[in-house]
Amino acid sequence: MEEKPTNLKRGLTLVTLFTLLTGAMVGMAWAVLANVFLDRGGPASIISLIVAAVFTLFIGLCFAELCSMMPVAGGAYIYVKRAMNKFGGFTAGWLLVLAYAAMMPGECIIIGKLVSAIIPGVPVAWVGVGAAVVFTLINLVGIRFSAIVQLILTVALFGGIFIYAIPGLGSIQVDNLMPFFGRGVAGMFLMVPIYFLGFMGYDILPQAAEEVKAPVRKMVMIIPASIFFVLVAYLSLAIVNAGVLPWETIANSKESLPILPIATKLLGPSGPAIIIIAGICGLVTTLNGFVVGASRLMMAMAKDNELPSLFASVNKRFGVPHWAIIFVGILGVIGSFAPQLIVLFDTAASAVLVTYALTAISVIRLRKKEPGAERPYRLPWGNVIPILALIGVVPTFLISLGILTTEALIVFAAWVVIGLIYYLLFRRKMA
Repeated sequence: MEEKPTNLKRGLTLVTLFTLLTGAMVGMAWAVLANVFLDRGGPASIISLIVAAVFTLFIGLCFAELCSMMPVAGGAYIYVKRAMNKFGGFTAGWLLVLAYAAMMPGECIIIGKLVSAIIPGVPVAWVGVGAAVVFTLINLVGIRFSAIVQLILTVALFGGIFIYAIPGLGSIQVDNLMPFFGRGVAGMFLMVPIYFLGFMGYDILPQAAEEVKAPVRKMVMIIPASIFFVLVAYLSLAIVNAGVLPWETIANSKESLPILPIATKLLGPSGPAIIIIAGICGLVTTLNGFVVGASRLMMAMAKDNELPSLFASVNKRFGVPHWAIIFVGILGVIGSFAPQLIVLFDTAASAVLVTYALTAISVIRLRKKEPGAERPYRLPWGNVIPILALIGVVPTFLISLGILTTEALIVFAAWVVIGLIYYLLFRRKMA
């Protein structure tokens, strides 16, 4: 069962694809939520990060094999549907829509908090609204322009991160990291789902596969490359944030940007400005990446009548799914008024983990179901990597459910129930 490509324009090179993925993964949670991360997991959250990265790599490699088989927009939705059935595909796509829907306004809220910290009195929500509108318009102009913007801002983002992190690594004091398990082993495990979410963004590649001007085998190798690069950045930041000052000082901070004292100590008066500039770049690159990923996913689902057909429309001039992009922008506008940022991220983490598990299962199923299918890239060692991915994802999903706040649990459960009702009452009759 071959998936039919759309008339999306190929405006991404391997370089702009790499910056699209890495820029989408790294926002500004490393600065804005550094206190939350340390308060939840303590310095041992560094271990959480490494664990999440290893299992993310296994999942990313599963995406690479499947994307090489089906280099069309839709990603996990397409893979699971082909490996299992239409309901499985709908489930993967529906939950991934939830993850994107939560992450988009989450980044808008962080932008609002950042601007409010710089200019006291500026309404956080309305700044987020402005950011959502701007990046909706940028994406409506076409993937090539969006990719150029992403390239420039991603270079600035990682430049700022390493300007902060490199001198910080030389200023670490072991005493500041003690007690390393200050929030217990349980706290360390509680951070794993959040760090899984921190790598969310490489899965945008399958959504944009039809828009890349490169051989499929080279294209899918951008997934592990981007995960490894972002791990280096995150690991540097996590160590610096926990070890330059006593970690509990940061964990107990109530400031909008809790790492500014570290930046000032390391870089002097210019430190806060560097963090703020890098943070702004990270926020907009993440925002831009999620607009791309969410709109292409919705377009693919709409092509199969899983979502309203309006979202399948591709603008003839710019070659983008314009109505899907506008809808994602509206989500960003509405979500900018959400009262609790961590609720959005916790909800997104639970949703995306289910999709990751279904993707790993799809690799195993398709190898049995379609052994002769063309796979320009094939995972080594049989089914070892997808099984390892499941070993990491399933327990992490259960942990993520355990830490959901009441509000987040209600959102997650309601989304699942609404999707189930919609499928059983309407979509199944159309199948």
